[in-house]
Amino acid sequence: MKNVKIKVNRQSVCMADDMTDHIKVYQLRDNATYKTLFHILKKDKYFPNVAGHNSVWVLTNNHYHCIFSYFTKTNHLSMGIVEQKLKNICQDSYDVYLQYYSSPKEWKKKIESMYEGDTYSLWRDGWLDEIKYCEYVMTL
Repeated sequence: MKNVKIKVNRQSVCMADDMTDHIKVYQLRDNATYKTLFHILKKDKYFPNVAGHNSVWVLTNNHYHCIFSYFTKTNHLSMGIVEQKLKNICQDSYDVYLQYYSSPKEWKKKIESMYEGDTYSLWRDGWLDEIKYCEYVMTL
């Protein structure tokens, strides 16, 4: 097995957060999964503390809208895609980006906007469970 470099960047959460560079490069085995990356990011304290502690972070790249989503209030990792190996997800580029959503409600709105209200396609593509989880976290 060989090592691969994966470059992670994230959205800023406030103006003060803009003062620092968020790019981190990690060396991982080529059979690493996005769960491995998630646990490394958690251990490295890469996710900033946000007031209210009820935000959602979504890992994306140039091929996928959601590799995983992480709900900070429940510490829940939601699998966005079935494929888990980073070498298959990243394909030609090991650059990934963490998109910030200030609440599960905002993430739910984003998912629904990707499908323009087409409930059948939301169901077909497996997004209904994610929407239900957003609704659950919104009640906590």
